[in-house]
Amino acid sequence: MPDEQEPSGLPPVAMVPVVQVLRRDAPGDWWPQGADVFQLLWCPNPHWDPPAPHADGSPVVDVRWWRAADLPEEPFPAPGPVRQEEDDYGFSPRPCLLTPVPLTDFPYPKELPDDVADDVKRLVKETSDADGDDVITRVAGCKFGGWPTWHLTEPWEFRCRTCDTPMRLLFTVASDHTTRITVGRWGDLRVFSCPQDIRHGYKFDVH
Repeated sequence: MPDEQEPSGLPPVAMVPVVQVLRRDAPGDWWPQGADVFQLLWCPNPHWDPPAPHADGSPVVDVRWWRAADLPEEPFPAPGPVRQEEDDYGFSPRPCLLTPVPLTDFPYPKELPDDVADDVKRLVKETSDADGDDVITRVAGCKFGGWPTWHLTEPWEFRCRTCDTPMRLLFTVASDHTTRITVGRWGDLRVFSCPQDIRHGYKFDVH
């Protein structure tokens, strides 16, 4: 799926792999039946006013589910992007290995009852990193499931375009120095899916 964002005559850009996760490393009810490999790919350049369901100013994203038995033993080498338009703002990840870590994720405090929200706010303050960043409701790195962060806006609800069911967070790619990914204003790219049927498609959001 090439980059078709601009008609200037520059050559297209191949999608680049961002993350691959095995089901055994991230078990959960988000896996489609029979699938045990999750892959996320995207274009390494921001797209302005992209078609739905992609987010404005973000990469165009492709989500793929596979059976490991159907994949080749020797993976195909990923094509290098023809261009990344801005040296200091793009989406060309640095190759690295993910370390799966189970964790307890917390909703944004404004989505909680007041008494529980106060406890979460106190925990956020007590566990902030050396820069004072929230590491409780803004988990670093890539994340399956859990709760979306709402550090820039008030929380809102995404609804499935097929059945109008409220969508849930499927996967998050956070800005990270290790992977050399910067999303938005040092934010997250979130993938939402329909809990009724993952075949209904996704909603991509940058926050």
